[in-house]
Amino acid sequence: MTGPATTEVVTDNVRQEADKWRDLSDEMAAVESNPVGNDGLKLGFTAFFIGPTELIATTLHSAAYNEFYAEVQDLVRAAKTEWLQLGEALDRMADEFDRTDQTAEADLDSIYTEPATNGAQGPPPEAHAGGQQDD
Repeated sequence: MTGPATTEVVTDNVRQEADKWRDLSDEMAAVESNPVGNDGLKLGFTAFFIGPTELIATTLHSAAYNEFYAEVQDLVRAAKTEWLQLGEALDRMADEFDRTDQTAEADLDSIYTEPATNGAQGPPPEAHAGGQQDD
């Protein structure tokens, strides 16, 4: 069994990891709300125009780009939400670990400090170290 210092280090590291994921979520929120990152990167039909005979290719390229752009935006929104949820889950995990560790410590304390209730006898109170007794 490890001591309380080890437990604190473990939960501190879990909380640091939670902070990292919340920060990443904030970065994705900034990408999502950035006007250049949203409407500013949408390209109109004419961005893919390469000549009068290539009208079909222009339409296909524009549609492909817009589909891909919409997919990237969906991924950014999902990352923002899921990374925040991951950070919150890590915090709950650390809190639960701390709570159960304290409960386990209290249970162990009660095992070693409460008198036996199953008929077991401890050493007699007058016993001394090394098994010697005063006369």
